Amino acid sequence: MNDWLAGKRVRIEGDNPAIAAAFEAAGAAPAGDDDCDIWVHVAPPTPVRAAHELTHAQWRAAMDAGLDRRFLGARDFAAQRRARGQGGVILFIGAPEQALGADQAAAAGALGNLTKTLGVEWARDGIRVNSILTHESGDTLGHLAAYLASDYAAYVTGAVMGVGLDD
Repeated sequence: MNDWLAGKRVRIEGDNPAIAAAFEAAGAAPAGDDDCDIWVHVAPPTPVRAAHELTHAQWRAAMDAGLDRRFLGARDFAAQRRARGQGGVILFIGAPEQALGADQAAAAGALGNLTKTLGVEWARDGIRVNSILTHESGDTLGHLAAYLASDYAAYVTGAVMGVGLDD
C-alpha cells in the first residue's frame, strides 16, 4: 500500500484487525491514548431487537454507543487538534442503518447527518470527518479506511460511504 500514512499516528477505538493492518501497511504508527493525527471509531456489534421489544434503556444505550460517544470523542479529538493548530482525520465505522433494527437505524441515520455537519463545520480547521457503513470487516474496508485517512482523500469530508451493502 506504499507509505500513504507515513509519519501519521492513528488511534483506533474499537476492534477491527483489517483496519489496523491497513493503517500499519500504509505506514501509520499506533498512538494509543496519546495525541494522534487520525481517530477511527469502530462501532461494536450489537444485538438486533424488534422495535416493539425495545425498552427505553436499550434505546438510550444504542444512542449512547452509536451516536453520543462518537460525537464526544470527535469533539475531544477536534479540540486537541485545534489547540495544536493542526488538522486531522475522524473516521466512523459501523453497520448500515437499514441492517439492525429501529434503535440502530436511528443512531446510524443521525451519525450520517452528524458526519456531514461536522465535515463542513470542521473543514475550516483542516479536520476531515467521514463514515463507512458496512458489515464488511476485511481488506476492502481496511484499504478504504486507510485511503480516507490519507492525503489522497484530502478533499473528501462529510462523506457517508457504504461497502458491500448488497447483502
